[in-house]
Amino acid sequence: MRTSVAARRAVLAAAAILLVAACGGGGGGGEAAIPPFWLRSGIVVADFDGNGRADVAVAATYIAGPPPHPGYLDVYLQSAPRQFAAPVQYPVGPDPWGLSAGDFDGDGRLDLVAASPATEAPQPNVASNSGAIALLQQDAARAGVFLPALRTATGGAANDAAIAELTGDARADVIVADGVLVNGRALLLEQSGAQPGSLLAPVPIPIGAGRGSGELAVGDLNGDGRADIVLAASDGAAIVLQNGSGGFDPAQVLPAGVLPQGVAIADIDGDGRADIVVANAGNAPAGGTGGASVTLLRQTSPGQFAATAIAVADGARRVAIADLNGDGVPDAAVISLVYQSQSTPSRISVLLQLPAARGQLAVAAVYDGPFNGNFIAIGDADGDGLNDLFVNDGPVVLLQRAATPGTFDPPRALR
Repeated sequence: MRTSVAARRAVLAAAAILLVAACGGGGGGGEAAIPPFWLRSGIVVADFDGNGRADVAVAATYIAGPPPHPGYLDVYLQSAPRQFAAPVQYPVGPDPWGLSAGDFDGDGRLDLVAASPATEAPQPNVASNSGAIALLQQDAARAGVFLPALRTATGGAANDAAIAELTGDARADVIVADGVLVNGRALLLEQSGAQPGSLLAPVPIPIGAGRGSGELAVGDLNGDGRADIVLAASDGAAIVLQNGSGGFDPAQVLPAGVLPQGVAIADIDGDGRADIVVANAGNAPAGGTGGASVTLLRQTSPGQFAATAIAVADGARRVAIADLNGDGVPDAAVISLVYQSQSTPSRISVLLQLPAARGQLAVAAVYDGPFNGNFIAIGDADGDGLNDLFVNDGPVVLLQRAATPGTFDPPRALR
């Protein structure tokens, strides 16, 4: 059964409010009498089955009453250019939000991890600490097919999770962004050495008292060959460097814009050092306008970052990095959504590198997205060698125009 855009936007707004309540300790609220519907969140574009074509995974929640709601991952495999099979649906934990891919078991195939901020009904004026993750490993005998989810309680509000080797033992682990402000931490779930494929109890990584986080990215920031962590924290980009003893250095927080929401790591300027890109929602979540931006944190020398702010559409939520005009250098796409606006679609800001100034990004165009778009990913949907934009709501794809690289068609359904 379909329901109105306004009703779906209202529920998405309620979900965002619950996350904020979890971060700060608020809660409570009534229930909306609306028909059941699907709400999609985190999205990943990658070649899951090894056929050289981009596939799509998206987190999906079935809403038919008060939370918690049943959650799933929908996996769309691409067999030919723009030919996506009907999604295979895998049950995961309640209300999945963040989603990412990585090789957890070391078999050379991508696995998936979904994060659920809360698995229990919210309580008035109580910070949620019922977060969990669901880890889906690929079936060794069937490429692109996933085994039943390994579900693990994390505590906190598990807004996002990533797969990476973070303890120096050559086994992949899972790192979680905890959104609860009073917890002030990320959470590390180490893969067991005694029982490979299983996760040990979560261990907190402090990022500062009163600091929650909504998304994380993993990459080698200091060139030592070890994966480090960057979190879109409530007051900036929180950097946690892995050290040589299997632990982590104290967190460093770099100022970003107003209300950081999303984060990515990439070498934007081609100097061999990783840079950080942060999507900042601006004033829209508080009912205002303006202030949304992308903060580009260029690493100008080891451990030193220079910040540049670039204004984007209100309510910036997530940022993805890839070459978006075929010139061989990374660009950025930002998805923006103002939850309170029930008649305005999401907006997609495409930021291209300036041809004469490597490392500088500028908004080249802003496109209307689907009404509830708040997650974005990049990949080649039609086999033309140009990257396209994928958005969770639908899901939909905006195809890059081959005749005018760097420009994109309106959203169309994935299949």
